[in-house]
Amino acid sequence: MIEDIKMKAATDVAKKLLKLARVKELASRQYKDPPRGNGVMDAKHFKSGYTIGAQEIMGKKVTTISGLSPDGRHLLFFHGGSYVMEASVLHRRFIQILVKKYHMTVTFVDYPLAPEDTYQTTKAMVVESYRRSVSTYPEHTFFLFGDSAGGGLALALLQVLRKETVLPFPYKTVLCSPWLDLTLQNKQIPDYEIHDPILSVEGLRYAALLYSGGEDLSDPFLSPLLGGMDDLGEILLYVGTHEVFFPDCLALQKKIGNSKGSTLSMVIGEGMIHDWVLFPSKDARKVPAQLDKFLH
Repeated sequence: MIEDIKMKAATDVAKKLLKLARVKELASRQYKDPPRGNGVMDAKHFKSGYTIGAQEIMGKKVTTISGLSPDGRHLLFFHGGSYVMEASVLHRRFIQILVKKYHMTVTFVDYPLAPEDTYQTTKAMVVESYRRSVSTYPEHTFFLFGDSAGGGLALALLQVLRKETVLPFPYKTVLCSPWLDLTLQNKQIPDYEIHDPILSVEGLRYAALLYSGGEDLSDPFLSPLLGGMDDLGEILLYVGTHEVFFPDCLALQKKIGNSKGSTLSMVIGEGMIHDWVLFPSKDARKVPAQLDKFLH
């Protein structure tokens, strides 16, 4: 009887691991032929109660969404997708909540992706997007928001803006399951990969090679975890314990703890997966209200 129970448990674990492997394999295949033109941020999806403004920067669309009574808080939003995938419906729904229920203005930056472009083009475009936004809305208070790859991009941009002497610095920053280090050198990552149902190290390495254009992955704009952490202001970070980026988020917490002019508050989702703040769950539904409080 005991042997039967052990056999069943081992079989259940094997089935779970096989299912995870298939999901990750599908994600990795999409990296090699990423779909384009899904239009999830098109104006037609924002009907009554929204004001939409759009401009083109370096051939990419930058869309600003506000509600009927915006309060002056303005987020530059950088979506996830391993630098190769477009935004999803989950991103749009999250933005709609922030705009309609919490009266924020959100500028969605459709930044250049690989394999069509590399990080050099993306860097120039996101810096110009920030410059144009603060110039267009000088009365607004600006924040950065990014999830997954977009979280790494937000932190990288924050480090670039720290050197600016003309542009106003973002008031606060929110990172959700950020990809902080494209080298993936943290030795603890394999311990978390087996629990991550979405991301695989193999797929991430492939995406990193495309986005970097073969250049040094330790460049701070590619791997902001390896950059300086002083004078970055207040940062709020969400991460799950069942994702490959968890150990790097802990490393970021330690680095910022030893820095000056920067603070980091971390919300750890116990048993939660990558980008859990965007998925419908009891815990995720609390996040917009938490952001509302933090961004005040």
